[in-house]
Amino acid sequence: MRWRRQLPAYSPLTLSAVGAGAAGLVFDSEPARAAVVAMLAGAYGCDEVLLTDSGTGALTLAIRGSLGGTPGASVALPAYGCYDLATAADGASAPVVLYDLDPATLAPDLGSLTRAVGHGSRAVVLVHWYGMPVNPDPVRAVAESAGALLIEDAAQGAGASWGGRALGSFGDLSILSFGRGKGTTAGRGGALLAHTAAGSAAFASGRISVGPAADGRQEFLPLAGQWLLGRPSVYAIPSALPFLRLGETLYHAPEPVRTMSPVAARVLTVTLRLGDREVRARRANARRLLAGPATGLSWVRGQEGGEAGYLRLPSVAAPATRAAAMSRDAHALGIMPGYPRALCDLRGFGKRVVNRGDGFPGARTLAERLVTLPTHSRLRESDLVRLEAWLARS
Repeated sequence: MRWRRQLPAYSPLTLSAVGAGAAGLVFDSEPARAAVVAMLAGAYGCDEVLLTDSGTGALTLAIRGSLGGTPGASVALPAYGCYDLATAADGASAPVVLYDLDPATLAPDLGSLTRAVGHGSRAVVLVHWYGMPVNPDPVRAVAESAGALLIEDAAQGAGASWGGRALGSFGDLSILSFGRGKGTTAGRGGALLAHTAAGSAAFASGRISVGPAADGRQEFLPLAGQWLLGRPSVYAIPSALPFLRLGETLYHAPEPVRTMSPVAARVLTVTLRLGDREVRARRANARRLLAGPATGLSWVRGQEGGEAGYLRLPSVAAPATRAAAMSRDAHALGIMPGYPRALCDLRGFGKRVVNRGDGFPGARTLAERLVTLPTHSRLRESDLVRLEAWLARS
């Protein structure tokens, strides 16, 4: 269909969830916040939960609390990933060391990580990209050898697990995000979880600087728009509006961290219950796409011991296939390139990076060649057939 344009990622959002958000504009939402805290504590087995206005804000607090104002202390970040990692480090005023990734698994290169933490790291951020779980044990071992806390960024980990436990359960501190494309949505919002005594101490230090919640009025209209336009039959409309900048990877300057709004908290009481069905659909669609021919790319494979949530299906593409993924036709199918620059090459961020002169070949390979495919439940049979045909041609 001419007007059908596929969403790159989808998070279930029902009319009842939007209605719950509307109630947050009028009624006391402390019971909703308490309910969300209890649901997250049960799902992730954590000691403490802090609801924030974004996952980036939660990561900012985690970094700030972990460094504790120690002079010269740095945070270790992956050299490839969402630019919000840079935003969080900037918001925490933290020196940064970068470590490389293995393009085949998106897991840390342990040699690079070990060298990075030797620059005085007090925190190591482990990220599970696109719902592909990373073994946390060797990363924790490297962090502990340097006296650093492990911050697990599970913002893209919805539905994924390691050893039967949900991603977001493994850090001294763990981060969740409830943004538009994160698998479980509240329109926006995040959470900071503490799992250990050291994590709780950093949690307490970080939360000191959290501001009061916004009233949610500025969030509600985008939320309603997300429900109305977040479907392939009409997604061509918002994607054609350049000021929305959908699909673009942008650096956002840090903002003060706030508590989660009443709108987002009430939405989450509904959407936190919607994830299981969506994860089953993503896994089934991913298995189907993985089973077909795709000579122009190599699939990113999860490490043994984890079960992927497949927020998107990542691959490392040959140059010609990556070029094809940049076309309008590919974008109409929901095929998208990854983040276009490694963090080591992000303009304006390098001055914060202690080891900016190091080589990061894995990160630069991902910036040049990563391609992702949609997996979500709004893919029809005809969409899957078109994706399979694109892969066969790649």
